[in-house]
Amino acid sequence: MTRFILPRYILREHLGPFFFGFAVITLIFLLNLVFRELSRMLSKGLPWNVVLEFFALNLAWIIALAVPMAVLMATLMAFGRLAADNEITAMKASGVSIYRIVTPILFAASLIAIGMIWFNNAVLPDFNHRARILAGDIARKKPGVSIEPGVWYKNIPDFGLLVQELVDSIQANGKSASSNGVTIARNLLITDHSDPDHNRTISARRGYIELNPRLGALVLTLFDGEVQEIDFTKMEELRHVSFTKHVLSIAVDDMFLRRSESEYRGDREKSAPQMRQEVQANQQLIAESLKALNEHVGRDLQRAVGSAFGLVAAADSVRSNYQPPARADSLTAVERQQRLTALVLSVRQTLYHIENQLAIVRSYERSNKGLLVEIHKKYSIPVACLVFVIIGAPLGFMARRGGLATGGGLSLGFFLLYWASLIGGEDLADREFISPFVAMWSANFIVGALGLYLLRRAAQENVTMDLTKLLWWRKGK
Repeated sequence: MTRFILPRYILREHLGPFFFGFAVITLIFLLNLVFRELSRMLSKGLPWNVVLEFFALNLAWIIALAVPMAVLMATLMAFGRLAADNEITAMKASGVSIYRIVTPILFAASLIAIGMIWFNNAVLPDFNHRARILAGDIARKKPGVSIEPGVWYKNIPDFGLLVQELVDSIQANGKSASSNGVTIARNLLITDHSDPDHNRTISARRGYIELNPRLGALVLTLFDGEVQEIDFTKMEELRHVSFTKHVLSIAVDDMFLRRSESEYRGDREKSAPQMRQEVQANQQLIAESLKALNEHVGRDLQRAVGSAFGLVAAADSVRSNYQPPARADSLTAVERQQRLTALVLSVRQTLYHIENQLAIVRSYERSNKGLLVEIHKKYSIPVACLVFVIIGAPLGFMARRGGLATGGGLSLGFFLLYWASLIGGEDLADREFISPFVAMWSANFIVGALGLYLLRRAAQENVTMDLTKLLWWRKGK
């Protein structure tokens, strides 16, 4: 068991920085999301459980990005601390090679990568799907009713509301207030233009205002008031009705959050096996489209010139119905003109059909490239855990600094470079400049090759690197 003492020690040195880095990175991503979305959600009057659900669902993609970055930060901080305290030197003096020192972390990073691949295929798609649906439901919801005394409220189509005094969240008629609260209002004035033939004005001394989710309506229970109504078809008449109690229900269904369901899933809401099936289905559709195009062009050529030119065997009926055209000198001028017009029309129809079929094929190919990018991304980002260990270990040895500034600064710089490569590669793949494989794996290959070079140098000699030029923000300390 003594041979496992060193691996356990090295792993234990990485655990703290890993969880610390993971917490910090997750918090940074989460705060960015909170600052961007929270005010919009609060302005719509969403319940807290919906707000928390939205942020919890978005945690999935944050975790998918935070774990590789936390691995890089932990590697830099832990190996930097070991190098700074000359423990790496002591290990090498004891005959422990750099490769043996790094091996336990590579093994742990491999397990993390396998776990993240499972996470990206089993958890992330469902969370992305639910987050997108919830975001759409929230976007469709209009802000709740916000009435201020003495200010016309005109956010309800065809209705206007003015009140002089308000008391929120009271006990109405001795009954408990609803979850949305009941508001007492005094001196209300309501204009109703919902009927194009009538203009109705309602006034009341007092009333209750309540949003009723069950009815999807704003319910106004009015007391001691009157209704004045003008009929535009009979302008000489004015209806005047007094009431002691009048209930007015105004439909405001879009002010309530309506949860929806959808079977449709975008590329980031599917697992790799689901996308592979879709790619195969698209490949089959491309093959069928090309086959149909060949047959169509072959038949047109067979009809026009009596040969399909090997595109596809023309149907026997077409081949048997082919009649060689009469010689041009045997035709009248009108017949030649008619033949020329028919030939031009046939060519145009064929070109139109070819363009349509090729457009369909190109759309399937673009869809496949997008799917392949997402498939490779589900594996390339987890594999980055291994790549970041390979690049992080020699950098930690050379930096000889184990602090948060060194680990956090270098990991942030490398991750931004890595992420920019991924985004740039994805854009180039979508534009069909490079293949999805190159787009998603080139960053791993480049950073991994650089890491192997630095690791080899670190294993061969005692290399140090002055990082103070990179850590410009610490110069003043």
